[in-house]
Amino acid sequence: MIPRHALIPPSSLVRARAAALLLGVSGALAPSCAPSPRAAPATISERPVAPAPRPAPVVPAPVILSTELWSFEGKDGVLVRTPSYRVYTTATRYAVAERVPVFLERALIHYSTHLADLPRPAEVMETYLMASRPQWARVTQRVMGRDAEVYLRIPRGGFAANGRAILYDIGPSDTFAITAHEGWHQYTQKTFRSPLPVSFEEGLATYMEGFRWADQERLTPTFLPWKNIERFEKLRRAHAAGELMPLERLQQTTPQDIIGDDPDAALVYYAQVWAMIHFLAEGEDGRHRAGLRQLLEDAASGDLGRRIRREAGGRAASSYQLRRTGVDLFPIYFGGSAAEFDASYRAFIAQVVRVGSRERVVAGRSPITE
Repeated sequence: MIPRHALIPPSSLVRARAAALLLGVSGALAPSCAPSPRAAPATISERPVAPAPRPAPVVPAPVILSTELWSFEGKDGVLVRTPSYRVYTTATRYAVAERVPVFLERALIHYSTHLADLPRPAEVMETYLMASRPQWARVTQRVMGRDAEVYLRIPRGGFAANGRAILYDIGPSDTFAITAHEGWHQYTQKTFRSPLPVSFEEGLATYMEGFRWADQERLTPTFLPWKNIERFEKLRRAHAAGELMPLERLQQTTPQDIIGDDPDAALVYYAQVWAMIHFLAEGEDGRHRAGLRQLLEDAASGDLGRRIRREAGGRAASSYQLRRTGVDLFPIYFGGSAAEFDASYRAFIAQVVRVGSRERVVAGRSPITE
């Protein structure tokens, strides 16, 4: 998999719950925030073009409910229906129509069960996976309307907004990596009643990226949060260079805050929030996992904002509502301030990147357990 990067929208657009991940030649960034879309135009999926009279392809996967021909601006495609998704795709390489719908359903199980018992979406989610960037751009214009301009600045990849994912084919590995990352944003946008803090939302999206195929046909993914060599390598280099951001600052920072001054710092940010979620999930003998689970459950139920107001005060709650930062969640959910956790977080990172860990990460195994 090649490294990932993304264009970050202006910081003034930080309030909305949309995210974009670009996979490109110099590493990964996923802007967590983009403008809150106005009333969306009618979805493209509601106006499929009448198909040509030829049989629809058969998708050999048990989660597929149906397939039918679908066209976009004269380009033949397929609409694949699963229990939780409607996948509209014109992509034809490496059996995308067969693999992506199954991948999404498996990812949804992972999202909703791996770290907490989280709700399934009440509505079917729409994913557009287009064969080319020009097609993706036109879908973006139709779905996002006047807000499309921000998303069209993305040089490579895709985004999720209002519970829709709009992506395009960027290669046999990266297409699935972006689907997993943006699928998390799509899921929380559709399901969570309170938005997560930016650092946690992006950390969880990177945490969900890791997977491998469980079968030779590459139809069945197994999700392995540690299997993410790009995040690991960036973390290792930042640790060796002494470039790690203090946990207190990391929690209060968004990618938009740092991309203008130093794009590489934003890459480090993503590696660090990836490590932060791993730290909370299994660091210090797993003692913080219950707090992470409670945070996720509170966000899903809508109790997160109320708990911030109750335990940190109205000013913190207002700041959080404005930018999804401005409050230290560590005292609320983990028993101490982010500053107090910084030393143990750094010790965890040192353990993660020690000699011999890379092979374990490549295999999808935890580098901190024997």
